[in-house]
Amino acid sequence: MADQDLDQLIARMDRARITRRGFLAASGLTGLSAFLAACGSSAASSAPSVVTSAAPTAVPSVAASAAAVSAAPSGPIGGTGVTEGKLFMYNWADYFDLKNIDAFKAQYGVTEFTYDTFASNDEMISSLQAGKIGIWDVSSPTADLVPALVEGKFLQKIDWSKIPNAKYIGSNFKKQWWDPNDEYQLAKDWGTTGIGVRTKVVKEPVESWKAFFELGPKYSGRIVVVNSMGDVVGPALKSLGYSLNTTDKTQLDEMGQLLLKFAPHVLALNSDTYDAQLRSEEAVLGLVWTGGLNDLIKEPETADTRYIIPTDGTLYWVDTNVILADAPHPIAAHAFLNFLHDPQIQAIETETNQYATPNDEAKKYVSAATLNDPTVFVPEAILNSGTLETSKDWSGDTQRTDIWAEFSSKIGG
Repeated sequence: MADQDLDQLIARMDRARITRRGFLAASGLTGLSAFLAACGSSAASSAPSVVTSAAPTAVPSVAASAAAVSAAPSGPIGGTGVTEGKLFMYNWADYFDLKNIDAFKAQYGVTEFTYDTFASNDEMISSLQAGKIGIWDVSSPTADLVPALVEGKFLQKIDWSKIPNAKYIGSNFKKQWWDPNDEYQLAKDWGTTGIGVRTKVVKEPVESWKAFFELGPKYSGRIVVVNSMGDVVGPALKSLGYSLNTTDKTQLDEMGQLLLKFAPHVLALNSDTYDAQLRSEEAVLGLVWTGGLNDLIKEPETADTRYIIPTDGTLYWVDTNVILADAPHPIAAHAFLNFLHDPQIQAIETETNQYATPNDEAKKYVSAATLNDPTVFVPEAILNSGTLETSKDWSGDTQRTDIWAEFSSKIGG
């Protein structure tokens, strides 16, 4: 791949989120920091029309995890449960329930499960470009990166005969623009980009992006924003009443002026620890993702925290599971993807990561508290409102990238 092609591929991936709720400390798995994931995208202009929720049962426990293992399909090939005995992952840190990983290893005879992570898109792409194909088996990129990964020949097609649990994935997550023939990815989870507020400090209602940007001067220096072009440009456009996929130069210019006026009031662009800044009240407003916010909401000291899906609309993202090109352990890779979407196993993943599942059957085993939590599962009234959008691939849009570069350069004054 030529350097120019590599640069284009990196640019495509530069919009992805770089945060999860922690690291794999004391887990026995390898890896130091986080992979990219989701502000997913789509050529469609609105969110999935409905995400259904089946009647819930109790929250899955360790016992439920063990029961789920015994109930899960015995294996992707001939029902044997036999694999190569190894699985190598290149992924976000802390993105799978550790007890589920242990259960998978026990069920499928996997004695070596390595979990490598990387700190930046450049690092990930550079690793693959440097010929590190055939080293890792599985990863979980954001959906809008799938076409670029396919173009770079970094993914292999999934053998769906070995993933029977794919039948539980909702139709809204199939045949989307990032994989129109459902060949390369299996939806993992999904969520939104929204507003984080410490209401003990911020007394004004902040129900829209318009209100959020207008409060910049009052809370100057106490606003944290994720370091992701698409997640920031989109809300700015929404605050002005425009589609986040607009191609109108005048509208984009107006959005650029809004962001340049807002930039001096921003404490930091932070995709990794924005929840910590909100926890300490170093920041009291944030343009953030759902990751980490539920922890604040549920803890007594920070229970005043709110996560708001803005009334003037926002974007939603989808994360996917993929099998990397020339995966050294393809049987184990397929088995792992299938295992994750056993409904009871998937429910545990949902409770652990606090991201919405695309697995309709799994919702039967997700707690009522999580199913009814608008921070995790977007309410159907919002899904059906037409205010949510997915984003097109903006990597070739020089107007957007120029605005983002100038905005980034003016953070904090």
